[in-house]
Amino acid sequence: MMKILIDGRSITPQISGISRYTYELIKGYIHAYGKENVSVILNTQIENFQYNYILCKYQRHEIIDNIKFSKWLSHQEYDVYHSADLTGPFWHKKGVKHIITCHDLMFIILKDFFRKHNFKQRVKNYKIKLFFKYIVQDADEIISVSKTTCKDLKRVYGCNSIVVPEGVNKIEHKATISSFKGLTKDSFFLYVGLGAPHKNIDFLVKTFLDSKSDKKLVLCGKGHKVIDSDRIIYPGWINEDTLDFLYSNCAAFIFPSKYEGFGLPILEALSYHCKVFSSNAGSLGEFSDKYVHFFNPYKEDELKKLIENCDNFSIDNAGIEMYLQKFCWDNIWSDYHHKHLINQ
Repeated sequence: MMKILIDGRSITPQISGISRYTYELIKGYIHAYGKENVSVILNTQIENFQYNYILCKYQRHEIIDNIKFSKWLSHQEYDVYHSADLTGPFWHKKGVKHIITCHDLMFIILKDFFRKHNFKQRVKNYKIKLFFKYIVQDADEIISVSKTTCKDLKRVYGCNSIVVPEGVNKIEHKATISSFKGLTKDSFFLYVGLGAPHKNIDFLVKTFLDSKSDKKLVLCGKGHKVIDSDRIIYPGWINEDTLDFLYSNCAAFIFPSKYEGFGLPILEALSYHCKVFSSNAGSLGEFSDKYVHFFNPYKEDELKKLIENCDNFSIDNAGIEMYLQKFCWDNIWSDYHHKHLINQ
């Protein structure tokens, strides 16, 4: 039986999108090869971590550390190495297979990804691009989570990849709280995520405030520029119980991003049978227009029309459930392992 080594150095105590993906990657390999044959590389011990792990002190995105990590990895015993994000060694030993998952290249593609645009930042951007060039060149196989990311990898680095979408992590509908800040069913629009420039929140706020809607706008997450308006609520980071309430009761989930490598929040919203208004930029346009209402992230009138006519849209609950089967983690990893690893 093959020995699997998963690079889990991107796992954080406060679960992020990459952390969730890593945990699903671990479970997928364990299902295919057994828990005793799967080990995870960690930088530090994680409380209540249920899987076999190996501690490694070398950090993910430092050049010197990555050289040391490449040497360290060459002394480990494994048949397959899989990194859960675009990180990994600059070289690896013969006779083993190295797989890298690429979620996006927005740090290269988006001009406003980094807030500074001076000479020093341009030099840093060049180094970052070069750093990842050596990583993707070393990989035996690259997984892209969308067709958009696949095309970006080909255009930027000239490398091929296979498209394996992310799955949806359905949040348990616990219904432990019945109210939040006085909000009632269908009385508010919802956004969940960071306030980074590429998320296009200024566009969302301006469009919403210019609309004739009598609903509120709830912007969850960190980094949002607070506007003095009684129509907008900024709860910051929220726990899963509150998130459950907001998804279950919002009039619609709005995702205005200028670029995404995949767009997992859309699937999470659909898993609650939310109405979803999404930008059509990047990979977001790859979702089905049967269940997602799209708008151009630079045209306010398109989003304003959706906001003002929200109550007129219906939801196909049965169709959404069938559509989400395409993004079932068990199906995704079972199909991948049988096509690319188990039968090799």
